[in-house]
Amino acid sequence: MYARPMLLIEGPHARPPTASEALNELGLTGNVVHCHDLGQALERLNGERALEPAVIVLDGLIEDHEGLDVLKAVKSSETLRSVPVVVLAPSGNTRVVDESFSLGVAGFVVKSGSRSEFVEAVRAIHEYWTLSEAPPCT
Repeated sequence: MYARPMLLIEGPHARPPTASEALNELGLTGNVVHCHDLGQALERLNGERALEPAVIVLDGLIEDHEGLDVLKAVKSSETLRSVPVVVLAPSGNTRVVDESFSLGVAGFVVKSGSRSEFVEAVRAIHEYWTLSEAPPCT
């Protein structure tokens, strides 16, 4: 299928529908690495067999600022800074959106509207970022 996986970091505050629910509904879980917090994600990203994701998707993390910590960690890492990060959030709080983009987020999707619109947004994120050419993590 795709050479590099999507890394989904889905925090405890992810509100339904979650990205993992949308990916399950779409049958796109085969190329997704699912983590539940920053620590688990960093272990996968920096471990002995380091994961080289095509994209990192944050769902349910911004509310407690862990998502901003993930952004800071990824964008300060020499090997990961080129990996695009997409944030899924229940609201478009201007301060959080601005701070996310200032940290280098590639996209910010507000989880409003219908379930079908959200599922379509997750499909588009998965398809676009896992099919896009990207430099290897070094």
